Amino acid sequence: MVSTTNKAMNLYIINNVLCDYTPGMCVIAAESMAQCREFFIDQFFNAEDFDHEDTEFTVIEGVNHPAGVVSYVYGGG
Repeated sequence: MVSTTNKAMNLYIINNVLCDYTPGMCVIAAESMAQCREFFIDQFFNAEDFDHEDTEFTVIEGVNHPAGVVSYVYGGG
Protein backbone atom coordinates (compact mmCIF):
# COMPACT_ATOMS: atom_id res chain seq x y z
CA MET A 1 0.00 0.00 0.00
CA VAL A 2 1.41 3.39 -1.00
CA SER A 3 -0.06 6.71 0.06
CA THR A 4 -0.54 9.45 -2.52
CA THR A 5 0.36 12.12 0.06
CA ASN A 6 3.88 13.42 -0.45
CA LYS A 7 5.27 14.79 2.82
CA ALA A 8 8.51 14.35 4.72
CA MET A 9 8.75 10.74 5.85
CA ASN A 10 11.27 8.55 7.55
CA LEU A 11 12.85 5.92 5.35
CA TYR A 12 13.25 2.63 7.22
CA ILE A 13 15.85 0.25 5.80
CA ILE A 14 15.13 -3.11 7.39
CA ASN A 15 17.68 -5.94 7.24
CA ASN A 16 17.45 -9.59 8.29
CA VAL A 17 13.82 -10.00 7.22
CA LEU A 18 12.15 -11.98 4.42
CA CYS A 19 14.64 -14.80 4.99
CA ASP A 20 14.94 -17.93 2.85
CA TYR A 21 18.35 -19.49 3.71
CA THR A 22 19.86 -15.98 3.68
CA PRO A 23 18.45 -12.68 4.96
CA GLY A 24 16.49 -10.30 2.80
CA MET A 25 15.75 -6.62 3.24
CA CYS A 26 12.96 -4.11 2.87
CA VAL A 27 12.69 -0.33 2.55
CA ILE A 28 9.57 1.42 3.83
CA ALA A 29 8.67 5.13 3.92
CA ALA A 30 6.55 5.91 6.99
CA GLU A 31 5.84 8.63 9.55
CA SER A 32 6.76 6.38 12.49
CA MET A 33 8.08 2.93 13.39
CA ALA A 34 4.50 1.91 14.24
CA GLN A 35 3.27 2.89 10.78
CA CYS A 36 6.29 1.15 9.23
CA ARG A 37 5.31 -2.05 11.07
CA GLU A 38 1.72 -1.74 9.77
CA PHE A 39 2.93 -1.40 6.16
CA PHE A 40 5.26 -4.40 6.62
CA ILE A 41 2.51 -6.62 8.01
CA ASP A 42 0.02 -5.47 5.33
CA GLN A 43 2.50 -6.39 2.58
CA PHE A 44 4.20 -9.50 3.97
CA PHE A 45 1.74 -10.86 6.60
CA ASN A 46 4.59 -11.56 9.04
CA ALA A 47 4.79 -9.64 12.32
CA GLU A 48 7.30 -12.16 13.74
CA ASP A 49 9.79 -11.27 11.00
CA PHE A 50 9.51 -7.54 11.78
CA ASP A 51 9.65 -8.04 15.56
CA HIS A 52 12.50 -10.58 15.58
CA GLU A 53 15.51 -9.63 17.75
CA ASP A 54 17.92 -10.00 14.78
CA THR A 55 16.00 -7.52 12.62
CA GLU A 56 18.14 -4.41 12.02
CA PHE A 57 16.74 -0.95 11.31
CA THR A 58 18.44 2.06 9.76
CA VAL A 59 16.35 5.23 9.70
CA ILE A 60 16.84 8.17 7.33
CA GLU A 61 14.71 11.13 8.38
CA GLY A 62 13.07 13.82 6.26
CA VAL A 63 12.73 11.89 2.98
CA ASN A 64 10.32 13.27 0.36
CA HIS A 65 8.60 10.03 -0.65
CA PRO A 66 5.03 8.74 -0.47
CA ALA A 67 4.33 6.47 2.50
CA GLY A 68 4.45 2.72 1.89
CA VAL A 69 6.73 -0.13 0.88
CA VAL A 70 9.42 1.32 -1.41
CA SER A 71 11.35 -1.83 -2.29
CA TYR A 72 12.20 -5.27 -0.97
CA VAL A 73 14.18 -8.39 -1.75
CA TYR A 74 13.75 -11.86 -0.29
CA GLY A 75 16.80 -13.78 0.87
CA GLY A 76 17.68 -16.81 -1.16
CA GLY A 77 19.87 -19.84 -1.27
